[in-house]
Amino acid sequence: MKKETGNRVKQSFIAGSLASSAGVFISKLIGLFYVVPFRAIVGQENMAYYTAAYTFYNVLLQICSAGLPFAIAAIIAKYVNKNDFRTVILVRRLSTAILMVSGFVMALIFILISKPLAMMSLGSMASDTEIRIMQNTFSILALALFLVPVLYSYRGYYQGMKELKLYADSQVIEQLARVLSLLGLGWFLVYIVKLAPIFGIYAAVFATSIGCVFAMLYFMYFDKKNYGKVVKAARLQKQEPADRKLILIELISMGLPYVLVSILGNSQVLVNTMFFNRLNTSFGMDLSTSKIIYSIIETNCDKLISIPQVLSIGFSAGIVPYMTVSMENRDRRGLNRNIEDCLDTVLYIALPICFSMCMLARPIYYIMYGASELDYGEICLRWDSLLGLMTTLTPICNSMMLTLKFRKESIVYLACGFVVKCITFYPLMRYVGYIGAIISSCLCSATIIYLSLVKIKNRYDVRYSRIALRVFKMIIGCLCMNGVYAIFKYVGITALASSRLIALLQLGLMGICALAAYVFVTNLMKLPKAVFHMEIKDIVKRFAHR
Repeated sequence: MKKETGNRVKQSFIAGSLASSAGVFISKLIGLFYVVPFRAIVGQENMAYYTAAYTFYNVLLQICSAGLPFAIAAIIAKYVNKNDFRTVILVRRLSTAILMVSGFVMALIFILISKPLAMMSLGSMASDTEIRIMQNTFSILALALFLVPVLYSYRGYYQGMKELKLYADSQVIEQLARVLSLLGLGWFLVYIVKLAPIFGIYAAVFATSIGCVFAMLYFMYFDKKNYGKVVKAARLQKQEPADRKLILIELISMGLPYVLVSILGNSQVLVNTMFFNRLNTSFGMDLSTSKIIYSIIETNCDKLISIPQVLSIGFSAGIVPYMTVSMENRDRRGLNRNIEDCLDTVLYIALPICFSMCMLARPIYYIMYGASELDYGEICLRWDSLLGLMTTLTPICNSMMLTLKFRKESIVYLACGFVVKCITFYPLMRYVGYIGAIISSCLCSATIIYLSLVKIKNRYDVRYSRIALRVFKMIIGCLCMNGVYAIFKYVGITALASSRLIALLQLGLMGICALAAYVFVTNLMKLPKAVFHMEIKDIVKRFAHR
């Protein structure tokens, strides 16, 4: 009976995390395909306003949300496990109030400093008209800065209630509503009303608020069916709720480390931005070539490695409530199972994706971005595929560390990774070339992963031997995938045809055959059953049914 219960919990955790990952993946796909028609509406020259606005918006959003969504999820999961629904309601109301106030204050600040920010982002040569346009863009986007934190309060609450499918669906609804509003409203203003293309930019930033409202309406609809049960349980509860001040302290103490972790987690990009071109030019490379390579690494390849990184978002969100409950119940076996399930599932999916990106770097880059700078793109993507695997695991390790209340250690380990990045950046760039920037980032992430897993192992006696054995089997599966790629290459199918459409079809055929080989070989070693606790045929049936 206990084994069956454990299996159901395992399947629930994996299914919920995969559902959350699928939501993020669909959201990213939607966001990827709207760019071409959007540029046609607003013009390439106006895209700078859009990009700059979201650069500042994302920073301010991180500050005003203060890491509270993850803190809300962990605290809600803890008190639901205790059947203390009066405290659950208190946490929800208190966190929503905090996020509403912080969002309002940050939105007001964004509006007040919009002019100096516009001048700083556009430079001293900008005209008054350009500054006013940028200022208007910031002011419109400030509305989203107020609304999105409120949406985060809903997501944090239902994440803590383990409604991970709802969490994923809201992301898809938000992105779909945003993109449809962005394109539809922009097209209407520019082509029907005949306004200047810049109004398409205004429509685009306003669409962020529209998408947020639709996602909140979705949560409100779900609330009508489910929140009443929580309220009813709270009314029947005789136990007094936790002290309001203690809950507030707990929210802040858990939320702030997430902010620091997020800032330190982006330190690799900061180092690359500040020193990549300087070092390349000092070593003899011309500035224009250095800028091209930098854009390949930070833009083109970054979009591709974001595919496996989707798993990190889903499982980082999914593991919080389950690990919190295991900790509250002092269930070390359950905690170890959560960690093992998380790492096994992510590696089983991410490893073949990153391996395929490495082996097929040239055709993938060609299909996505064309033949221009293909040699640089191939080399960068090969190394970035390794970074993609590392940066998929790093946020999950950070999430586990914070959930296990290793907040100080998590920040210290991220700082250690940043130091490794800084120390290795110059010599690797000096002696290896531009790929040294990618290798130094890999070393940074590897340091964080290693220190985090060792800390968890020492404190909770987690054993990684079974994970290591399964990874070895996954590598065998990947080598079989490479055999499939070699056969295709031998018969002359390289996915590098003059027509990118034909190349895409060839790449799709290669990918399907290689994936089939990976699943077949790993299934012979009973790996899918060990990871997902289901036979491969049952997994196929479940997805076909859905």
